[in-house]
Amino acid sequence: MEGMTRPSFLRSPVRPPGLAGALIVAAAVSLAPAARADVWSAFKGRIFVSDAEFGSGYSTDAAMIAAVKKQSKSVIKSAGGTGGSWTLNLAVFLKEAAGANKINIVYYDVSAKPREQVNFSEVDVKPDQKMVELNGIALSSDLGFVKGHKYDVLATRIVGGKEKVYAKTTMTLK
Repeated sequence: MEGMTRPSFLRSPVRPPGLAGALIVAAAVSLAPAARADVWSAFKGRIFVSDAEFGSGYSTDAAMIAAVKKQSKSVIKSAGGTGGSWTLNLAVFLKEAAGANKINIVYYDVSAKPREQVNFSEVDVKPDQKMVELNGIALSSDLGFVKGHKYDVLATRIVGGKEKVYAKTTMTLK
């Protein structure tokens, strides 16, 4: 690991107020700054979801791009098969630097008509940060999530009284 820099999105464990009981732990992806910039350019504005932690220590930006795409899922299966809880991991590539010390990860149930916000978590970031990896996010029916429903997952901030979207994806909980 000599010569490798620690990425700006290395974070310590956080318990966000919007997800009572959920544990979010950010992990590092060890890449040189130039490689991180290339990965960000390829993915900016997107969130990738997986049921396993995203890896680290990729030798090139191309290797990381391929690995993230391969690991990403649009359907997350219930932990333990019971249908009431899910554990997921997010690789968030903001379309621009956060510009603040916090962003929100917001979950909207798009199966509900009209679409409704189910939950959110607040995540500490650096104002110049563009990539965030969040591991071990626990979702459950107790928090308002429903098996079989589809959710928009957005990385946002409230700017000028309006929700500004920095990245998004859609996933289904099975």
